Amino acid sequence: MVEIKPQDKARPLKGRRVLVLGASSGFGRNIVRALGSAGAQVVVADSNAEGLARIDGAIPLTLKGLPEDALRRAGRAWGQARLDGVLNLMPLRHPVAVDMNIAVLQSIVQGFMPALSARQGQIVTVVARPEQALEVVAGAMAPAMLSAQTALAHALRRDGLSLNMVNMGEGVVSPARSAIVGLLSGALGAVTGSELRL
Repeated sequence: MVEIKPQDKARPLKGRRVLVLGASSGFGRNIVRALGSAGAQVVVADSNAEGLARIDGAIPLTLKGLPEDALRRAGRAWGQARLDGVLNLMPLRHPVAVDMNIAVLQSIVQGFMPALSARQGQIVTVVARPEQALEVVAGAMAPAMLSAQTALAHALRRDGLSLNMVNMGEGVVSPARSAIVGLLSGALGAVTGSELRL
């Protein structure tokens, strides 16, 4: 039985450190503000250094090279320093790059596993449902990411690392923010391998 710890309702992420990958997007900047308001110390990571510089109240981490390689390097450099969660927004930035996004998810696990496992951390990946039903490649993103996440979640459950996914439809920014904060704070319970469809 998992015990859910009482939390500061106004600042449910107080004292937690969260890395937001792909933070330079519009939704990225929006969620960084929400995480900061919820009390998290936020580290923003992206290859867009100029975009990172425009994000207030967060620690910037510029990624160089292919995202999957940059994340493995960043994770090794991070070591076991405190990290409670990684919010992976790369599928929003690259909605048709299925193979790259799966490689990014694997790189997050491989690179940041020591830091995340030490804190019973988690990885939350956000994907968007395509606006048009006939956008086949974009429509394949969520099932492919869910399949990869499920396999990783099953393998890593014993290591204290959980992986979950938020699948967003159009116009659900506010519910998505609430779901992400709920997952990262543990307010939604000890879930792993789940997909929240909004």
